[in-house]
Amino acid sequence: MLLTIILVAVVLTLVLVLLLMRLVRRLARIVGTGTEPGTSTGSQPQIPDQLDGSAIAGYLIPRLAGTPADGSASTDAVPAKVVWVDGGDEVLVHLDSMSTMITGQTVMVSLDLEADQTGRTPLVVAFALPSSEEAGLVAATDEYPRGNGLLASRWGPVVQAAAWSAMLSLASDHASQRGLAPRGLALGGGQLHLVAGQPLTMS
Repeated sequence: MLLTIILVAVVLTLVLVLLLMRLVRRLARIVGTGTEPGTSTGSQPQIPDQLDGSAIAGYLIPRLAGTPADGSASTDAVPAKVVWVDGGDEVLVHLDSMSTMITGQTVMVSLDLEADQTGRTPLVVAFALPSSEEAGLVAATDEYPRGNGLLASRWGPVVQAAAWSAMLSLASDHASQRGLAPRGLALGGGQLHLVAGQPLTMS
């Protein structure tokens, strides 16, 4: 009985410590920015409304880095490489290799992956986006990324999902800096347009 009480007390203490740590981090962000996350500061937003093709990579890399699997606090430094684990398989992702470009109505995202069977080789994901007038949060892509067939068949869907998630995160952060909601990603004039607006409501 005494052991059970002690275990419950330890678990409750750990939960409280974790909650306090999250609260402290949240307060630090609020103090550091002067505003609640997701609201407009009135200062110049960090993410511009338009991005050149080559500049997109710099905004996607930190969003692909993720957080440490061991739950440790992440640092501000973005690692050059990370290991992705899926279904018991692992692949080394060279984040510092990422490059992006715009071709017509398509954003091309190239990322080097390294596996024992294939060595280091790039996979290229193509996202077809609409024009500014038809901006939305959807894109068309190939069934698999372009590149090594073995690597693409195993890790292609993961790379596609991660890259698109990073694009949506970029759109969300862009809108949050303006106190708005993300409304779309579009291409026009050789640039990626990040479209934000008032949140949609149901009447």
